[in-house]
Amino acid sequence: MQGWCTLWLAFGWCGLVTLVAGQERSFYANLITFTIHNSEQNVTTSVVSEFKDFGALGCNPSDPFAVIVHGWKESCQTEWLLDMVSNLSLVRGGCVYCMDYNNFSRHDDYFGMVRQFLPIGMVLVEKLHQLEDFGYDFDRGHMFGFSFGARLSLESLRKFGPGKMGSLDVCEPAGPGFDGDPVHLEKDPQEAAKTVQCIHTSDNYGTSQRNCHQNWNLGRCGRWQDAAGPYPKGSHGLCPYMYNSAFRHDFLAMPNRYNCPTIRLAPSWPKGFRMGYFMDRKSDVNGDLFAATSREYPYFDNTFANEVNEV
Repeated sequence: MQGWCTLWLAFGWCGLVTLVAGQERSFYANLITFTIHNSEQNVTTSVVSEFKDFGALGCNPSDPFAVIVHGWKESCQTEWLLDMVSNLSLVRGGCVYCMDYNNFSRHDDYFGMVRQFLPIGMVLVEKLHQLEDFGYDFDRGHMFGFSFGARLSLESLRKFGPGKMGSLDVCEPAGPGFDGDPVHLEKDPQEAAKTVQCIHTSDNYGTSQRNCHQNWNLGRCGRWQDAAGPYPKGSHGLCPYMYNSAFRHDFLAMPNRYNCPTIRLAPSWPKGFRMGYFMDRKSDVNGDLFAATSREYPYFDNTFANEVNEV
């Protein structure tokens, strides 16, 4: 009799845990939306997270696709993000998907959002599975994430399938709430995609870790920018603006002229090697890289780029 009670209790608790987990997933899924931009039709549609009839919006599984994940206090209507949708549409075509978790990111309590990191991220993992079921070739997929969105991108791609995504570029992965957590420190960002490019511009809100395939340190050692101004364009917030600028301007690799601390300095790079979407992902350049920035838009400064360490 006691054995049956134990078994009943075990199944009872199991069912309860499953129910609670399902309710939590629904809670986050209901509050997160996705904005889908069709590059060919130049049409943008906002859909619920469970929407997966991408063909009805003119998306084609044989096309390349891209995913963008914004940061804290942002949404899919943030200035840099709208510019990035335009840039990616121009150079890639296909559909661009933006995860909009503004119902959580708009609040002032940043660490409250950090505590919800895992369930927010699981909504993105589910979307990646939907895109896979639609028939996309993930070798032709690209993802970009900024700050908290960079962390979501790294985590979701690892859970979805290490190395499945063709390329991942992240700007300023958030440091607060993550750098001091052993669980996150143990995770290898290079597992998130075939090539993972990390871009650093600040030493206050961005991570201190430099462990991606390419670690770009912009401006003053990736710690601060001469162009930094009031929020949202401080040294941290300038990162996606500089990434967008790199669609039209070359942020060329240069020697470590400021003697920045580094434990994995890229020993050499080919002439013309540059930060951003157009970085040569087929090269064997890995490690810490440096590029100068300027005080004004478009932010690039190639004064020292002729000091090239060629392969």
